[in-house]
Amino acid sequence: MASGDTRYPILVDTDTLIAVANSSLWTQITDNVGLTTTNVCKQELERHAEETRETAPEGSRPYRLHHGSRAALAALADEDTPLTQVTSVPRPHGADAGEESLRQEVVQNPEAIDYVILMDAAGRRSVRRAVDDQNEDIRVVAPPFLFYILYDTDLISRREFCEACGELLEREGWTGYKAVKAAWEGIPIDCSDILDDNLLP
Repeated sequence: MASGDTRYPILVDTDTLIAVANSSLWTQITDNVGLTTTNVCKQELERHAEETRETAPEGSRPYRLHHGSRAALAALADEDTPLTQVTSVPRPHGADAGEESLRQEVVQNPEAIDYVILMDAAGRRSVRRAVDDQNEDIRVVAPPFLFYILYDTDLISRREFCEACGELLEREGWTGYKAVKAAWEGIPIDCSDILDDNLLP
């Protein structure tokens, strides 16, 4: 993890870290893309790792939460990985504390942020309102956008990008019409020759 003063321009929440940490492209992301999360999201990762079992059935939600959280925490602890955490003040509480901590970071340090990535639709709306209120140019997108960054910088092929998106959507259960549509928002890549129609916008 970089020093606590470091802010990378891509701000991510707990669910995003878990989802991409469970993907085959996690090492590519942690080697090449600088990410920032909050102390609140880190505490959510720690809670998921503690409250779920390592031996949970493979593919189950507890399995994904446990292994994805542990992988993200390991990356946060690694000084060579461009993943850092910032402290959210005041510290939000409740079920949506992680998302609220991202909104607070947008309000308090907008100049440091280019992208905010989170899957929850209500969370994205809340962050977008904060962005609009401040007239900032910050894009608020869903987790597959991290794979698009790898593709857009020639680190992975179009096929690798498309397959990673499809696997993420299926693995996380983000397969409803609205979730699929939101996942592809802002991504100008046609994967129709690779993925089933139910995984496409």
